[in-house]
Amino acid sequence: MVDAPEGEVIDSGLLRSPSGAEYRISGGVPGMVREDKFEEGQKETVESFSWKWEKAQHYRKTTEAHYVQWYLDRYGFGSESNLAKFLIGKERILDAGTAHGRDAEMYVRNSKATVFGIDIGYGIRNAYRDIGHLPSLHLIQADLTRLPFAENFFDFIGCDQVIHHTPNTRVSLGHLVTRLAPGGHIAFYVYKKKAPVREFCDDLIRSQTVHMSPDECMKVSESITKLGKALSELKATIDVPEDIPILGIKAGKIDVQRFIYWYMFKCYWNDSMDWDANVITNFDWYHPLHAHRHTLQEVRQWCDELGLEIQHVNEQESGISTLARKTA
Repeated sequence: MVDAPEGEVIDSGLLRSPSGAEYRISGGVPGMVREDKFEEGQKETVESFSWKWEKAQHYRKTTEAHYVQWYLDRYGFGSESNLAKFLIGKERILDAGTAHGRDAEMYVRNSKATVFGIDIGYGIRNAYRDIGHLPSLHLIQADLTRLPFAENFFDFIGCDQVIHHTPNTRVSLGHLVTRLAPGGHIAFYVYKKKAPVREFCDDLIRSQTVHMSPDECMKVSESITKLGKALSELKATIDVPEDIPILGIKAGKIDVQRFIYWYMFKCYWNDSMDWDANVITNFDWYHPLHAHRHTLQEVRQWCDELGLEIQHVNEQESGISTLARKTA
């Protein structure tokens, strides 16, 4: 335990449990990650994301307008007022993989619950710097596969764009569900399996970039982002005459940048975000060791196996967003 005057903020120190385990507090955030218990590849994941979030310290604010509405639409809420209605009665909420705390902050302002934000990387200290003052929010550096919470502890768990970066997506979802109370809800997003040429190129490029240093991969990401921006600025469309199922290509008009992005390789560009945020989005794809892609059939099977009743599902080219209720 840490001894401190009531109400005083503890920026650094050492937490000691009754069992004798010790956890260091750094940058205001308790570090409860056990590196000696990491599965294969988790160390690389921590290093990649920690470096990324330290590099993009203002990512939460510069992307908030885009990502908050995207979140609300994908999970079927549409607006923060509808999210607030959904969260009525929720007492404990977990944002698993909170990064800069964007979703955790959204849960705080739309509920009366105690909100916990956890992330395996050191970038969570940025969240503490920006939103650590919120009285109902608690931020912890922790591994979502070894959560420091009792089973059935949470009424709602949000895990958006995270578990596909863990060693095993299905296993990680299962860990989260053990901490969800019966009748509670979980919202999670996983990457969707893409068209065959895109899958081939992604695997080919990533076979090199995941082994680069963060700086080296950032340079590759910058070059790819420049191409994505240039293609977007063409404002050109292509009219695909008919479906080509063997390539996963659908008939219809599509922007040239989107066509290459969805069917060839990831060269992300979004005009609503600044340059750094676009580069980080590409880096987020090319550098982390794990970036699993899945099908809707897989997601439905996981939910059946884990006792989750799907209440809303949204399948887009980028990924699959699922809101489900734990039945028992």
